[in-house]
Amino acid sequence: MGDAAGIGPEIIMRALGHAEIYQRCRPLVIGDAARLQLACSCINGQLAVRALADPADARFRPGTVDCLDLQLIPSGLPWGKVSAIAGDAAFRYLERAVALALAKRIDAICTAPLNKEALHAGGHHYPGHTEILAALTGTAEVSMMLLTPTLRVIHVTTHIGLIDAIAKIEPGLVERTILRGHAALAHAGLAAPRIGVCGINPHAGENGLFGYGEEEEKIEPAIRKLVARGL
Repeated sequence: MGDAAGIGPEIIMRALGHAEIYQRCRPLVIGDAARLQLACSCINGQLAVRALADPADARFRPGTVDCLDLQLIPSGLPWGKVSAIAGDAAFRYLERAVALALAKRIDAICTAPLNKEALHAGGHHYPGHTEILAALTGTAEVSMMLLTPTLRVIHVTTHIGLIDAIAKIEPGLVERTILRGHAALAHAGLAAPRIGVCGINPHAGENGLFGYGEEEEKIEPAIRKLVARGL
């Protein structure tokens, strides 16, 4: 459900108001049923929220939102305010979702927005969803990929300042990121994806006109290595 004081509950209720969603998936919200119902009333929605103790009890019927109800949010929690309670709850929702996914009780996770300040106030010192998912699944290194129907973008670095990001980039990380992106595209059914690699400086340095040779030092070795492998 994301941060209960933010836009997550409203987005969920608006999305699940479209009956065609149920033709594509069987949605189960992990969060707080009362908060979802309150969000629905705020947008004058007509959906009912059905509180569940177990995912097996979900019915997946349009017009009713199935919610695995963790009951972590007090009734008077204000909207639009940073809250340690909401930050901790957002982490707990994701934690439960990951546990269910690892147990193969759910097939996928779709996350509503976190508030990173609230997350930290709640005692969970992660930069964002990506790093939480990595920690909860025991994954040493991950990449975040953004998707549109025709373009996919995978990040070499995430959730760090620009100066730190430039320092972190090195040929091995670039190579591993490209390989992860290629594997993800192959898994999605793209047998021979076209991969472009962005530069660090404007115009990728323009052969030394911009920057201090970062492309030649940090990016080009990885590209040459992967091209030699036939990627």
